[in-house]
Amino acid sequence: MRVMRSPDSVVEKPSVVSVAEIVASEASTKTDAPRAGANVDVLRRERAYYDAFVKKYFALYREKFQPSLRGDDKKLTIGEFDDLTINSSARLDAVRSGDLSFEQDRKDLDGYLPIVTQAANSKQTVERLSRYRTATKRPVATQVQRTRVETRRGWDTFSDNCENWYLSPIGCAVTRRVEVPYTETVQVMRYPDGIASPSEVLKGYQDRYFQLLAERRERNASEAASQRDEIVRGQAAGWNGLSQSILIAGGFLVLMFFFLLVAIERHQRRSRAPVA
Repeated sequence: MRVMRSPDSVVEKPSVVSVAEIVASEASTKTDAPRAGANVDVLRRERAYYDAFVKKYFALYREKFQPSLRGDDKKLTIGEFDDLTINSSARLDAVRSGDLSFEQDRKDLDGYLPIVTQAANSKQTVERLSRYRTATKRPVATQVQRTRVETRRGWDTFSDNCENWYLSPIGCAVTRRVEVPYTETVQVMRYPDGIASPSEVLKGYQDRYFQLLAERRERNASEAASQRDEIVRGQAAGWNGLSQSILIAGGFLVLMFFFLLVAIERHQRRSRAPVA
């Protein structure tokens, strides 16, 4: 069987992520860098898809997450929401440059939307959004890096702005204003740990989903490659075993043929022998 099975018969398992997995961890409050500027020359089909996806995604956010905003929170526009979440402009740039497969990305996004929709309706999400609405900011001491300008006096060997600057020691005493870094402890108002805004909760689900998807896709690809290698090794071992079996059988047949020749020769000798 090892000889007959082909490495091409190994199919990589599909990578999926469940609702429970993306709501299992608290949303990350890490912010992403601003999206890259979009080139006006984009493919129409790809742009149409991303625009339609953002509209559906934004509709989900407005229905399930935006109502939990506090009074002083900013309401995102659809463009700001796009920048914060899937960043369609950067995706279009990556598709155009060949760094991203549009077909695979579309498949991934189409798989993500129903999962995050279920997550939005989950008990964990409702509890997180409720904690955010009722949370109170507290003063927290934190250190910040700042700079101040100080006046420093020193000797400048290249300065000639004094009498006898050419005599030893050459140069003049000068005064400079320099920026000096320092650390200052300040009080900032922050929510307790584990409290995330609606947009942070949603972005955390998205990051978690695609992180798990990438990890499982890599693991499944590695497992499939390992299975293919095992089949190739099995085929090599099978062919070696088969070759040895053929050699043994061939040797046995040759030996039997030799004994047959000897028996025939003896029979012929007895047939030619004179009868007394």
